[in-house]
Amino acid sequence: MWTKHNNKDPSMIKKILKIIGWIILFILLFSLWMLQRMDTFKTITNNTPEICESFVMNGSAEDIEIDYTRGIAYLSIQDREALIKGENTQGFIGKIDLNKKPYTLVSALTKQPEHLRPHGLSLYIDNADKRHLAIINHPKNRGEEPEVIDLFSETKNGMFDFVRSVSDPLFQSPNDVLLVDKEKFYVGNDKGGVSTLDKIQEQLGRPMSTVVYFDGRSASIAMDNLSSVSGINLSPDQLTVYASETNAKRIAVLKRNLMDGSLVKVKTLKLSGSPDNINVLKDGSLVVANIPKVWALIQHFIALQNNEYKPAPSQVIKIDFDDRGNHTVKELFMSEGNDMSTTSVGVIWSDKLFMGSIDDKQMYICEL
Repeated sequence: MWTKHNNKDPSMIKKILKIIGWIILFILLFSLWMLQRMDTFKTITNNTPEICESFVMNGSAEDIEIDYTRGIAYLSIQDREALIKGENTQGFIGKIDLNKKPYTLVSALTKQPEHLRPHGLSLYIDNADKRHLAIINHPKNRGEEPEVIDLFSETKNGMFDFVRSVSDPLFQSPNDVLLVDKEKFYVGNDKGGVSTLDKIQEQLGRPMSTVVYFDGRSASIAMDNLSSVSGINLSPDQLTVYASETNAKRIAVLKRNLMDGSLVKVKTLKLSGSPDNINVLKDGSLVVANIPKVWALIQHFIALQNNEYKPAPSQVIKIDFDDRGNHTVKELFMSEGNDMSTTSVGVIWSDKLFMGSIDDKQMYICEL
């Protein structure tokens, strides 16, 4: 007669259970860390000006540039809600004369391009007081077709004529553009990973994004090892470039070499949220759209794809500098998103705060 023996070693079972326990603990801690990193547990306290109004549009103004001399706002408009849902839509570059009320939105271009999916835009005024625009124009199939920067110059009637398109492999995932001459500009890439492993590491916080400089003929990397550049702008003296490092919740302060366009990181400004577009006022202070809860923004996009609507919080802050370069942060606007959702840009004109959004079809205007 054969006898069945239990060959399982109790000590081995304990070791296996211990390993499983450590794996579960690691997964739990990692999940909590990711949720904390996306501000999941942050409490939003509404802090909005008393007087605000909505300027309704057919698309959302992801970026807004102000011509402070003339009082004209330029807007990068696209029905991005439709894009998120996979629809094929074309964008529009609009302008608004802020000196005349009620505000009227008109085209800023003499001819509407056949293909236009605008993202970041930048305004440059040359020594002859002539205006120039640079616009990020995404292809229909991102990641498969080249990314393009379209350049425009002002005509006599205040409209803009197309000049040329610029494309380069270094324009990997352009989110914002900074025009520093009529055909010279910086491009901020919000992604840098190529392989799947790279992209995973990037989402976990590894800085792999770049700022690229185009000198009118060729492109080169002006600064690397940045963490998802979503906004870029220039100080009034043109010596300092500010770049939003969205994934790292900070703004990089970069010293600019006027000869070759290269950049050197001087310091970073830590923030409590994830910065997006940056605007610079005449006194050198910064107005920054600051994503307060990334997790809420992700939930908002998921809801849109399911033909549902869930607002995402919005925040705009102002950063002031003293004579020693120290900075202070003041909150100008904070909302749970029921009035203005997914704010991506804030600009100040005549004591008014103008806000644009990733996909909310309005410009929200508040008295400061």
